[in-house]
Amino acid sequence: MAKVYVRQPGVEELKFTGLQFVRVANTFWSRLIGLLSRKGIEANEGLLIIPCSSIHTFFMRFTIDLVFLDRENRVLGTCSNVKPNRVRFAPRRTHSVLEIAEGNVKKTGIHLDDFLIFD
Repeated sequence: MAKVYVRQPGVEELKFTGLQFVRVANTFWSRLIGLLSRKGIEANEGLLIIPCSSIHTFFMRFTIDLVFLDRENRVLGTCSNVKPNRVRFAPRRTHSVLEIAEGNVKKTGIHLDDFLIFD
């Protein structure tokens, strides 16, 4: 489990996002199952899927937000309010995807070109 901080380009200071419990899915089975077995996700939780170039929400029971990251954890794009039974393709050069609770892209202050630090 990791906490997530954000560093904006040109700013040295790190800002805590409020995400305290980010689990990493980096095996075939953990990526395949992802959040499918869950009934929901708390505001302070997330799932970092590595590697990942697109996601689906088939068979999920709740809406999520997505953050697409490159190999250096720079934000390449975000997708808010992705409802169940949808597919989202990632921007070019995406290496991983952070799945977080609905509305958390806005609440956490994560923006395009920010860098995420997992500690």
